[in-house]
Amino acid sequence: MTEEIKNALGNLLINQGVYSKVVNVTDDDFVEFTSFGYSNTLDLFCPTCKDNKTFVYDTVKDINELGIFRSNSINYSKARILVYRCPTCKKYLFYLFYYNYIKNEIIKLAQYPSLYDVSRDNLKKYQKNDLIDKESFSQLYKAEECASIGYYIAAYTYMRRVYEALLSSIFSQNIDKIGISEADFKKLRSDEKLNKIKDYLAIDDEIYLPLYKLLSAGIHTMSEEQCCEDYEVLKPILIDILAEQKAKKEKEAKRANIKDLYSKRKGEMK
Repeated sequence: MTEEIKNALGNLLINQGVYSKVVNVTDDDFVEFTSFGYSNTLDLFCPTCKDNKTFVYDTVKDINELGIFRSNSINYSKARILVYRCPTCKKYLFYLFYYNYIKNEIIKLAQYPSLYDVSRDNLKKYQKNDLIDKESFSQLYKAEECASIGYYIAAYTYMRRVYEALLSSIFSQNIDKIGISEADFKKLRSDEKLNKIKDYLAIDDEIYLPLYKLLSAGIHTMSEEQCCEDYEVLKPILIDILAEQKAKKEKEAKRANIKDLYSKRKGEMK
């Protein structure tokens, strides 16, 4: 197994939802991946312990007695369940993979507990450290839940809501400087909205419009498979934007406090 294939399969195992796949793999890759596990341990959130745990590779269960069967015009020849175990509560984590020998691809068809359940802490750190607002956090959790069961188009819907709410929030914070009403702002196209608020963005505004167009395409024109391919790229970018915008707001508030304090004290300093 090449290092590139190993990394791709590891990402499929840990980060991607059901119906995700890795292409251009061999039967030997499939056997090696499922026989020995991508890794002896996986650092994940345990839904039973309610804490981060290091799951330990336990075994692989071969279910090839199912033989070759057809589902959605795809032939599957091998099915295996990869099993990990929490060292504390002893509960098992199951992954079901199929190897499509016709297309040379490995597909993740099931996981229990779900990807959403074992990756909750990925977003919790943002909540714990108050890096993004509560409403955005709630919407992103819904996106994660949808993605974990293969509903990527639905996940894009939640992410675009977060994006649109962010633009509205930036506008509201700077409405006196921007000089148009909220009603007029809502009528603008996304590129026009960005042009109005570009001076108040935390990062280069060139990333905002492509992000919006990709999220919109995911909702209206892209397939679940295409959305799946892009999800793990777009989600962290959106989270970074939220965190940076919140940090910018807090930084400006601190500077304003310093100016206010100086105004109060400058007479005393003479």
